[in-house]
Amino acid sequence: MKHFFKLGIAALSIASSAQAHVVFNETEAAAGAFHTAQLRVMHGCDGEPTNRVTVIIPEGVTRVTPRAISGWTVEVSMVTLDKPILLHGFEVTDVVGSVTWSGGTFPDYAYEQFEIRMMLPDTPGERLDFPVHQGCETGELNWDDIAGHDEDPWALKEPAPFIFLEP
Repeated sequence: MKHFFKLGIAALSIASSAQAHVVFNETEAAAGAFHTAQLRVMHGCDGEPTNRVTVIIPEGVTRVTPRAISGWTVEVSMVTLDKPILLHGFEVTDVVGSVTWSGGTFPDYAYEQFEIRMMLPDTPGERLDFPVHQGCETGELNWDDIAGHDEDPWALKEPAPFIFLEP
């Protein structure tokens, strides 16, 4: 049943991605592997251009590297882990908690694509949600609605972009 639900969501993602406002190009990725996620911000804020995009990185995602975009400044904010982890024999106590692109701009009628390379957790079957805060000249859109376990994320008003982890 869970597999059919994910297949249904994947089919909806193809049909609904034109209606969604901030989405990943691919909504499935291999658990425990590196993945380059391409996030599309589809428009500005009620006629205003976008000038800032912040992506919140979910727990368990490590080795985050954002792509630099010409004309934009990219910054990462670190968070301290409750319990250190080992990566390639080294103890890691801090990981990227968010990535922010700012200083650039794109008009309301256009879209922009932001990329993040990351190591995904080895938890097949899990859905990772990446809340996004889209800043514009005088306002902000928050794409941070998180679907429940058996809820359709596309049914939400302002869904957070997500990735299903596959075996």
